[in-house]
Amino acid sequence: MAYTFLKKEIICSLCLAMYADPVMLHCGHSFCSGCIKTYISEQSCSGTYRCPECKQTSKTNAPLSINTKLQSIALNWKSVENHFRLGEASCTYCLQYPIPAVKICLHCESFMCAKHLEVHSKKREHLLDDVTSTLKNRICSTHCEILKFFCMKEKTLICTSCLTGGDHRGHVVELLEVASCQRREELQEIVNNMHTELKTLKKKANDLKNVISRNKEKAKKVTAEVRSLCCSLLDYMREVAANLEADIKLEDMEVFEEASDEMVSLEKKEEQLSEEIRQIEAMCNQDDPVLVLQNKPHHKLQTLHQAGLPLAVQFDSLLVSLKFQKSFESFAKSIQMQLTSQCFHIKCKVDVLLNSSTASNYLRVSANRKAVTYRSIRGDQNKPKSGQFKTSNVLSELSFSSGKHYWEVKVGKNGVKSVGVAYPSIMKSGPEAFLGYNKQSWCLTWSESYMVACFDSRCWKIPCDKSSISSVAVYLDYDLGTLSFYRICSPVELLFTFTTKFTKPLHAAFYVVNSWIKINP
Repeated sequence: MAYTFLKKEIICSLCLAMYADPVMLHCGHSFCSGCIKTYISEQSCSGTYRCPECKQTSKTNAPLSINTKLQSIALNWKSVENHFRLGEASCTYCLQYPIPAVKICLHCESFMCAKHLEVHSKKREHLLDDVTSTLKNRICSTHCEILKFFCMKEKTLICTSCLTGGDHRGHVVELLEVASCQRREELQEIVNNMHTELKTLKKKANDLKNVISRNKEKAKKVTAEVRSLCCSLLDYMREVAANLEADIKLEDMEVFEEASDEMVSLEKKEEQLSEEIRQIEAMCNQDDPVLVLQNKPHHKLQTLHQAGLPLAVQFDSLLVSLKFQKSFESFAKSIQMQLTSQCFHIKCKVDVLLNSSTASNYLRVSANRKAVTYRSIRGDQNKPKSGQFKTSNVLSELSFSSGKHYWEVKVGKNGVKSVGVAYPSIMKSGPEAFLGYNKQSWCLTWSESYMVACFDSRCWKIPCDKSSISSVAVYLDYDLGTLSFYRICSPVELLFTFTTKFTKPLHAAFYVVNSWIKINP
């Protein structure tokens, strides 16, 4: 407070800065030479001017006397203040002549030379610090006093003058030691969360390594099966084998590149996170509460979920198998048995029959329960029976609660078609009865102009060409939690894959309006 009071006495009231070449008026008030001359020139029209302080009138041509004493005080004050800010402070205990200080005691708030430092108290609360760094970080820029408190409202360090008469008057404050302890607890919690995040990153990286290994094994297995089937054929068969093997290698390379890119990204995040942890742990180990409070971590915690592996890193054995089958369809019936024994999807093929009791009155199920046709007029005008859909849906008789299952459907060119799976608990009427618009069903829906994959009223648009889709394959891996849809054409195309966790038995589900659907034998 004394420092602030004294400094005000050497401040020019016109420019509000420390006096520069001060001159004294006849009334005794002093101003910077440049400031008062400018002030006088602006009022010189009457030949007189008024003192900016006391308003006493003086002549404009009256000589201005230099205030040499005040000029000396201002120059000395600037010199001392510059030394103080630069850390060139003098020892508090050397009274006869100034000796440069080498340390400051934060407890005593005193500067010490090397001699007085030797006899100073060595108790733990007498924390010593370097003079230069202390003055730079511990002096209030407004009042030039030692920072003693931490303002909880503004989250900043303040001095006593800031608290009693400054901008922080009335704010809730804490002592530096108390505030630094709270900050250390916050930092430690951040570090703990970052360790958890780092552990999750490492686990995801390890999972990706396992995926690469498993997919390589799958690629080798499929390659061996393709080779064994093609070895008995002639030159055309060798050409087919080479083409299929190239497709497998391409699929394997895409999987490897996708997983490798993800691994590189995870390793970078892991390295960055490790470095940030080391920095924050170093902050936590600081004894100086100011350094702990001034350093703020920039890391924004992320919440990482143990999600399933990306679809792009899953080797698609079914896609290769379907390409394999289409390559051999032109061959004689003599190899059909060999295809049946080797193709992956045929091994998983199931005989899907429709459950007529679930079919809407708008649908007509064929006698063999392998086809369904939409009719605009309801066949049965009576009230729908229990378990029967009011919408144009129908479920399969067979349910799937484990294992791998594959079936194909042919569809009409016109109208809207949906194929997929559903729990038997799906609503039978209302908006939630439509496939894909609830949490009980997953489906692929398309017409002549669009194609989407839907679940829980969320739809993902699937790019498709103008040619109509006449045949679609559905592949369900219940245990893995995947449901995939394939366009059966040349070439075979993967349309969409859902990844989830199935919790109940699933039925094949179908929706049709102004069209028909037929399940392939």
